[in-house]
Amino acid sequence: MAKNIKKLIQKLSNADPSVRRFAAEELSEADERAIYPLIKCLNDDNAGVQDAAMRSLIFIGGEATAYMVLPLMRENTLLRNTALIILRDLGEISVPLLYSLLRDKDEDVRKFAIDLLGEIKTGVDASKLLPSFKDPNANARAAVAKAVGLLEYRDALPSLIAALDDEEWVAFSALESLGLLKAEESVESIAALLEKGSEALRFVAIETLGQIGSAKGVDVLRSYLAKASDDEKNAVIKSLIQIGITPDMSEISCHLLPMLKEGDWDDREVVLKGIVGLNCTEAVPLLVDIAGSLDSSMPGNEERLNNVRNTLTSINSEDELIKLLDSTDLRYRGKAFAIEILGETKSKKSVSRLLNYLNDMRRDLRRASAEALGEIQDPDPDAIKGLLDASHQDVDSHVRRTSIDALGNIKSKAAVKPLLELMEVERYRDVLERIVKALLNIDAESFLANIGGYNETVKEIIADTVSDLDVLLKLSEDNSKKVKSAAIHSLGKVGTAAALLKLSSFLSDSDSDIRRAAVVGLGEAGYCSQDLINALHDSDPWVRFYTIKSVGFSCDRERSIELIRDMLDDEFIPVVMSAIDAIMNLGGREAYEVLSAHEEHPNPDVRDKIREALNNI
Repeated sequence: MAKNIKKLIQKLSNADPSVRRFAAEELSEADERAIYPLIKCLNDDNAGVQDAAMRSLIFIGGEATAYMVLPLMRENTLLRNTALIILRDLGEISVPLLYSLLRDKDEDVRKFAIDLLGEIKTGVDASKLLPSFKDPNANARAAVAKAVGLLEYRDALPSLIAALDDEEWVAFSALESLGLLKAEESVESIAALLEKGSEALRFVAIETLGQIGSAKGVDVLRSYLAKASDDEKNAVIKSLIQIGITPDMSEISCHLLPMLKEGDWDDREVVLKGIVGLNCTEAVPLLVDIAGSLDSSMPGNEERLNNVRNTLTSINSEDELIKLLDSTDLRYRGKAFAIEILGETKSKKSVSRLLNYLNDMRRDLRRASAEALGEIQDPDPDAIKGLLDASHQDVDSHVRRTSIDALGNIKSKAAVKPLLELMEVERYRDVLERIVKALLNIDAESFLANIGGYNETVKEIIADTVSDLDVLLKLSEDNSKKVKSAAIHSLGKVGTAAALLKLSSFLSDSDSDIRRAAVVGLGEAGYCSQDLINALHDSDPWVRFYTIKSVGFSCDRERSIELIRDMLDDEFIPVVMSAIDAIMNLGGREAYEVLSAHEEHPNPDVRDKIREALNNI
């Protein structure tokens, strides 16, 4: 690089801006000889050259760079702003050079030096800033008031409190820092601003009291609330909530509803905390109405709905929510939301009203009511009957499924016989799955005792659902191939020694579909056995196809690659494709080398697949 510095510096004068920019970029690795030429490039006509020079100066760094950049703070706006960026990014190395500028005759330079010290932070002796509180320039005083807050310098508190009586612009910065420092000592002085400051200053003072979070601030804010303007009242309420609402602050509850109704979501989120703190049940109808107006598919609304939901479940909202179910004015989405909350809070008082909604014309309300009844888990005979009627008769399969789920959650044995009867006539598999799950929840032992009497679809669903080894062993010998295959697959999920032994026995079955189910089950269990490895050479290509996947899941990476590599020569192309996927997923140098050796495979689709895999490893 040393030999090239001179040539690169010469190129900084080239007529072509792209050449100048390249040279400026390359000089980032140069030594101090490049600093001055790069500083001259900061005034280049081309913005790209300016940017490259700035970045290279930052990269070179060092005290020499900081020292040589310092005079640019007195130049035009472009050079001054660039110098500020460089000095800031150079960080701690710039700090000693900035102290002397705190006494500079140029008021702008003094202000910029203070700003930089506040931004750099590392290595800054904040005590050296204190004299700047007496600077004749208000902008410099405002800058130091902000900087000591950023530096978290609590020894500056007396100066910050005194600055509250300075010009308004300085007082704003002092308030910002007092808030950052959580300066409880300043509460009385800030309170004085509420009596003598301008409206803008009073607003900032109110917000600062909230940031400080002191009990002293609560007393100040509560006493000021009565005489605050309408706009100020909202700010006072938000600060009180930020500090922490207590039940004895009942006088602010009347302010919460207008803020909730008219405020933006930032305000509403603050108000929600106040509603919880005061257990403000008067807000329930408005909260539900707001929730009903939100489309959950729109960005941000899901989180807002959760905030409203959490508020309602944190206060005594039960009676108000039940009243809303009788309202004729509330939109149906709001009612559905109220029903959800009653379910989440397990409101037994609402059961009779919810049963009425099982017959509502609107599907969403029927479904929400069935789900809520399941969460409440009230075994009342009327609730069981209502849900059974809905599970048998509702025209909408969603409502039927939800009602069946609810019966399973309630676990009333009175529902067993009707559900068994429904199971015999139900045509839709998804509904049958809910019935089986419900019966297993209610009384698994009795339900499974009659397993031999159920039809093929029900037994297959049971095999997919249960994890009882004895049941799965029994179903794995069923005459139905579908049932048998489902049970074999589930044995892999159980993964016990007995289950694995049974799975391995199916690898010698005469039916290729059963062998295929067995290798999938062994992959599910992550069991790298010799029997599984032998299946790589099964006579059925689809057994080999699935065995490759199971070996990749089950055996260690190096062994898996070694076992699967030979499958790249299989005559059945889907097997080769499966091998490529498995080796790619295993990754590493070995995988890359194995696939590279087959880049010239005779099949064009395989060649494309291998190239894609190599790019992804």
